[in-house]
Amino acid sequence: MDEVIHAKLTYIIFENPVNHYMVGQFSDTDTYHIFTATGTMFEAKEDQVYTLTGNYAVHPRYGKQFQFIKAEHELPSSNEAIVRFLCSDTFPTIGKKTAESIVETLGEDCLMQIKEHPKNLYKVPKLTQKRIDILVEGIQSYDGFSKTYSELIAYGLEPAKISLLEQNYEDVLTTLKENCFRPYYEVYGFGYKSACKIADGMQVDAKDTKRQDAFIYETLRNLSMRSGNTYILASTLFAQFPQVNPQQIMDSLDHLVDMDVITQKEQKYYPFHLYEEEKAIADLLKAHQFKVDPVDQETLDQYIKEIEFANVIAYDPIQKEAINTFFKKSCMILNGGPGTGKTTIVKGILQMCKSIYPEAIIQCCAPTGRASKRLAQLSGCNSKTIHSLLKWNMEDNTFGYNEDNPLTADFLIVDEFSMVDTHLFANLLLALPSRCRILLIGDENQLESVGPGKVFQDIIAANVCPIVHLEKIYRQSHGSGIVELASQIRHNQTCQYQDGVQFIENYTNEILPTVLRIAQNYDADTLQVLAPKYSGAAGIDQINQAMQAIYNPKSVDKKEITIGATTFREKDKIMLLKNLADEEVYNGDMGTIVSIEKNKQDYCVSVDFGHCMVDFTMDLLYYLKHAYCISIHKSQGSEYPVVCCIVDQSATHMYNQRILYTAISRAKKELFIIGQKRLFENSIQIKQKHIRQTSLLDMLKK
Repeated sequence: MDEVIHAKLTYIIFENPVNHYMVGQFSDTDTYHIFTATGTMFEAKEDQVYTLTGNYAVHPRYGKQFQFIKAEHELPSSNEAIVRFLCSDTFPTIGKKTAESIVETLGEDCLMQIKEHPKNLYKVPKLTQKRIDILVEGIQSYDGFSKTYSELIAYGLEPAKISLLEQNYEDVLTTLKENCFRPYYEVYGFGYKSACKIADGMQVDAKDTKRQDAFIYETLRNLSMRSGNTYILASTLFAQFPQVNPQQIMDSLDHLVDMDVITQKEQKYYPFHLYEEEKAIADLLKAHQFKVDPVDQETLDQYIKEIEFANVIAYDPIQKEAINTFFKKSCMILNGGPGTGKTTIVKGILQMCKSIYPEAIIQCCAPTGRASKRLAQLSGCNSKTIHSLLKWNMEDNTFGYNEDNPLTADFLIVDEFSMVDTHLFANLLLALPSRCRILLIGDENQLESVGPGKVFQDIIAANVCPIVHLEKIYRQSHGSGIVELASQIRHNQTCQYQDGVQFIENYTNEILPTVLRIAQNYDADTLQVLAPKYSGAAGIDQINQAMQAIYNPKSVDKKEITIGATTFREKDKIMLLKNLADEEVYNGDMGTIVSIEKNKQDYCVSVDFGHCMVDFTMDLLYYLKHAYCISIHKSQGSEYPVVCCIVDQSATHMYNQRILYTAISRAKKELFIIGQKRLFENSIQIKQKHIRQTSLLDMLKK
């Protein structure tokens, strides 16, 4: 049975401002006994009296503590205290005379009267409706949590999720009683598990259709994210639940369609509004096929000669075709692997564009921070991530620039386009002015986007805009063996490991020692290790831990902090795992920890991302990971001077041509492939185990 204690909060030992978890020193108001209590308390204040409900427990490290499940402010009871309370900042515009009038009219228990029966305030003379509202709101919320908050906390909902509900619904409890899964469908950031907590708290039956509908929707979403498909077939859903009557699943799908949560076309079911987004891409891409005022060929030829002379280069006929196409068409694609001259062409296009259209606004962008930074360095033009360009709002997953508030741009150049998913490209096109010209640059042999869709492949296959395919390899400096190997993989030729490429044959337990020997010869900024999975002796986590000991060993001069099994240390190389648009840093960005500071309530880890410094508190630290070794997927869009690529039998099922091609093409000067050669050469023969199901190609062809 829960125990109730009346106690004053004398000292806040620790407080988490995000989830309101706190540890405090309290003094029992009856016995004056000093004790430590822990729990969730909204806006904890020292020297305030609280009613704590909970039980004592023994913490293995900190000893006996009172763990409260509920903490309520106690309303003052003496006349003097009540007047001071009503004159506080909690009740703006309520002065001393008004407060005294309330006490005189309603008596010493006036605060409880107002809390339980707000209409009692109408007995107080000369009290305006505005002041009545202020008094009622202030007193009812004084316990720190509203009735809604207390009820949802009891269901096990996190404070951040409760805040989301209160921001989106005027009457939260009424909304939830009608359908407790409604926020799952409507509120960005409110997930299936949170909705299930409410359903459990409200004792919604396991066979309730609303619960079943939500489960089918969650399954649909997960299937789409895992497979990359923009739609899921009804038959695929049936196969997931062979023990369930197919009609029951169809009933749930019909409910979800009626609620406009998913879109149905024949037996295809689209979550995440992917049908509408594919249609938007198809319609807008066609709309961007408009006639332009062409630059005469003589002028173009002259500019090309000037650029060749200035840069000491000679464009071949295909490269000249790419430049000419850009100035004669409203939309084009430049497709090619490493070393085929994409960068040289883009630099020439940008130089010419600035001369031919001096007043034009040219916007360069890429899907990741590193790719955007590289594009800016190579092109000499300002470049942004697509999320940053569109002013993405992380809180509600909306974009500041959209069809109602378009970008100002005459030319749009997107690099590493193979990484762009359906959702992002649809929103990018929606934000473009109707006469904006487009250049999409990518490598169709690289990994597809993390999100659903295969936009780049579908656009190429549809042939709706001019495409220039670059095949010839130009990179002849040291490391040219890397681009040769990439080409051999693309064309299913025998692999040659030469001129910057070494294959080191190792068994699993030999891989880590080999990586560490190689690491002794390079600094952390030069060498990047790539591996397919996190666990195991040759996994990302194990390699990171060992490389940290080499590149950034423990020292009395460097502060550190341990989160779970990971120790972060000043000067560590780290990667961000989440988009933080407000800070202008994004998933995949790398940085260096420059300082770690600790106060009584929290940690602050400052990370230098090159273009900005970002402070991470305890909660945000879960978005950071060591980056001495990273996944192949996370490396996409980046280049490194030296790469170690791990190819080990412990991850056999994860290898195919695309993933290994992506890995080896990240290296610029030297490439070490460490593992089993037979596995590598067998894996590059595996084209693709799964072809993503999308509708974009058909829509583009119509």
